[in-house]
Amino acid sequence: MTRSNLHIILTNGKKTKCVADSSSAPEQGYIVENLILPLLRLSDPEKELILIREHCTMNEQRINATYRYEINLITKRVSFFEEDFNSGEDRFIRGEDITERYDAYLNAIKN
Repeated sequence: MTRSNLHIILTNGKKTKCVADSSSAPEQGYIVENLILPLLRLSDPEKELILIREHCTMNEQRINATYRYEINLITKRVSFFEEDFNSGEDRFIRGEDITERYDAYLNAIKN
């Protein structure tokens, strides 16, 4: 099981954080095909939140998350990173940018 912390800017500009608890690596397909791509097609903040709630635990971040998605629904941009937690400072740290894995998966499902 792979967990991801998601940082999302809704189309109304409001920010939300949540956790995708399983199958959240892009190559596993679930999070991309059932949450991210449908979110990118919406332009209604209420519908966006309904969809996010279906797939995520809202207003949480997990220290054992493997990844971080940063999703801006205004610009329709998705970035993908490793996620780190610094227990000494009690804060999350965005790790290495691995967006190319997300992009590679998108290209694979297009073909």
